[in-house]
Amino acid sequence: MKSLMIRPVLFLVPLMLAAQTPGILNLYPANPAVEQAELNQAVQEANGSSVDLTRALEQHLRKYPNSARRADIEAALYKTATDSNDQARIVLYGERLLVGKPSSEPEILDHVIRALLASDDPESAKKAIAYVARYLASVADLRARPAEGHATAAQWADLADRALARATVLQARATGNLGNFEGAVESAQRSWKAMPTAEAAHEMARWLVKLKREDEAIGHYAEAVTIDDARSPWADRDRDRKTASDLYVRTHGSTQGLAEVFQSAWDRSAQALKDRVARYKAMDPNYNLSDTFEFVLPAVGAAASGDGRLEMAKLRGKTLVIDFWATWCQPCIAQHPLIEHAKLKYADSPDVVFLSLNADDDHSLVVPFMAQQKWEQRVYLEAGLSGLLNVTSLPTILVIDPQGRIQSRMTGFNTDTFEPLLNARIAEARSVVSK
Repeated sequence: MKSLMIRPVLFLVPLMLAAQTPGILNLYPANPAVEQAELNQAVQEANGSSVDLTRALEQHLRKYPNSARRADIEAALYKTATDSNDQARIVLYGERLLVGKPSSEPEILDHVIRALLASDDPESAKKAIAYVARYLASVADLRARPAEGHATAAQWADLADRALARATVLQARATGNLGNFEGAVESAQRSWKAMPTAEAAHEMARWLVKLKREDEAIGHYAEAVTIDDARSPWADRDRDRKTASDLYVRTHGSTQGLAEVFQSAWDRSAQALKDRVARYKAMDPNYNLSDTFEFVLPAVGAAASGDGRLEMAKLRGKTLVIDFWATWCQPCIAQHPLIEHAKLKYADSPDVVFLSLNADDDHSLVVPFMAQQKWEQRVYLEAGLSGLLNVTSLPTILVIDPQGRIQSRMTGFNTDTFEPLLNARIAEARSVVSK
């Protein structure tokens, strides 16, 4: 796979961009000229307003119900609905987008289910349950696929667990709305286990109250308040704090002991998040690192004998020249002898270190490829470092100065200028005095 980054599943280009991109609506010559002209005018007159654009596009569809552009227009209407949090239109146009689609449309499913559950209406909950089943199928499909975009196994498991947490917390809400409070609690617990969140804690508490298990509910409301969760707005936390306090006073007669409940919830939430990180750390020691020099990179080929690892911490204070390459990358192969030649200039300079980091998805290809090419340099797997350093294309060479800052990012390959440019960038990085 050539891309190095995991990108969102959904890519919709709203038609409002047409007002800023002359001619974009003319990419569909099959449309009748009159309709096309009217659509152009409608988008232009909306002038970037989502409300005006929605009105204009819906009027257009009423006038031209069999428009060849109908699917594109409805996709744009869905996008404007999500931007403006228009629940009714999210359901209306989201459901149309899902017709005939495979289960792997998690972003649309998430939006539609949440919009359906904006009220406690049982009929909406029944529809939500059906979509949750598709959502869970898409999560299972995600988990079954090999890691993509150079995600490590731990990062891929993290991604799947986050998706599972979102799907099951919505399952809890829909199940509870249909009167199955025990099932709602079970789904919320499953969500919390996959990824501890304020939303999961809130759903557990909400349905435990329905089951008359108030003390358990108070603890989970407190977790929703205290957990480190950037997705939880202050208004929701304040709501759950007040709910927990009122419920505690109602069941215990005063606030005495309430502070200890919140302290215990804080401890449980913090431990749950630590346990989650530890789970992925066991799969990948580089998981969740934000410092290049905390990475440990596994070696490949002959270098893998013995310890077979490179501790980046040992390279602090040096000038690093990091070559990210892959076996499928022809410019990487063409660039290789020039890098090897450049290395000779610094053979007696211990302050300059060249690193060759392989970015193949299939690591088994690397050793046979190196043998075929007769490459003898020491090679390590990038092991997630490309994601941290935002390496999105190959070849990429990063020159990092002694203070650990990226002084140069060389992407692509130009035979004529490569070596002199690389030498100039190395000299510039070496001139930085290490702290």
